[in-house]
Amino acid sequence: MPVPMYVWLACGLYLMNGMATVAVGSVMPLAVQHLHTTYVFGSDLVLLQFVGYWIGVPLSSLAVRRFGYRWTLVASSALTAIGEAGFAAWPEPAAYLASSLLTGVGMAMMQATVSTSLVEWFPARRAVIMSRTEAAFGLGCVMSPLVASACIAAGVWRAVFTLVAAAAAALAVLSVFTPMAAQSEAEGGPRDAHTDAIHFANRRDRALVLALFMLCVLVYVGVESCVNNFLPAVFIEHFGLPAPTASVTVSIFWSAMVVGRMATGWVARFLPYRPYLVLATVGTLCTSVAMAVSASHIAGYVECALLGLFMSGIYVVTLVFANHAFPELTGLVTRLVTFFAGLGGATLPYAFGWTLAKTGSQWADVALALFAAMLLAVVAWTGWVTKRKSRSRAERVHLAG
Repeated sequence: MPVPMYVWLACGLYLMNGMATVAVGSVMPLAVQHLHTTYVFGSDLVLLQFVGYWIGVPLSSLAVRRFGYRWTLVASSALTAIGEAGFAAWPEPAAYLASSLLTGVGMAMMQATVSTSLVEWFPARRAVIMSRTEAAFGLGCVMSPLVASACIAAGVWRAVFTLVAAAAAALAVLSVFTPMAAQSEAEGGPRDAHTDAIHFANRRDRALVLALFMLCVLVYVGVESCVNNFLPAVFIEHFGLPAPTASVTVSIFWSAMVVGRMATGWVARFLPYRPYLVLATVGTLCTSVAMAVSASHIAGYVECALLGLFMSGIYVVTLVFANHAFPELTGLVTRLVTFFAGLGGATLPYAFGWTLAKTGSQWADVALALFAAMLLAVVAWTGWVTKRKSRSRAERVHLAG
């Protein structure tokens, strides 16, 4: 069946969001040098961008109720364009902090609005559809460092922000004209693999499972944001690479993420959510440990690619699994996921940037591995609890029969 126009628009918006997400990190070493600051200031930029997420998520909910999906997407794209233009036009510390906050608000509004609409409009194909938008996000994360590397080589490193601002402005215009409506599930298309329904005996169980899902999102996005914003700096410190060469590491990571996310839609048709998440987080931990002990930048590049493959589907599968567990709370769960993504993207990278600035790349690598271990522990705990809730319900039905 043909892909609805709104899904194409969603992919374009996520691609732009991906470009904006890693633009600062791609030029972080030069920005820190130009602004006469340290990587602690880089952590401040990342923190404020995700503070913007805390503002943008509830703002999205209010805007959708008041103005509808279309005009919320127009406003979110416009805010992102203004924030990125601020990075390009005013290379001053205060202006960068303000631009980072504004960009975060715009990106959060867009992500919350698009993800909520897709989860609501495609209930039986959530993982398949969302994997497409996440692949587009990854493609944007690939493009931005490549463009940044070319801009750095040409001596105009701030031009990467101009290009992202132009893309956001163009998408604001496209959002005005794109048809937006729920699609009938009778129209077909590939669907997600079956995962047993989760049944809760009381409010305490519901609160525990919801909190575990949000903790999964918080830790995952924190790890991803550390990689997005500080991986080039880590390679410069660890291997002594020049800035243009080091910035390619994020492109390698996100190239692997795109390949993995394109495969996620296929894998989700056959592998249930729970085992997928466990396998992916085990791989993430093993690769991050390998990066911490690596002595060769060539091996480091390979490990960047493996890390991208293992991490590629964790976010979208967690989002879909959480909505599967709480089918009557789709809008709330999706916005909570976006909110806690912002919380994780603010806190863990701030700690990581402080570690990098104060202790160097070796301990920063160790910190990344510890974050990955934390992610595996939370995913395993969530899987155990949800499996127990599914099994207990099945056992009660069997005994009743």
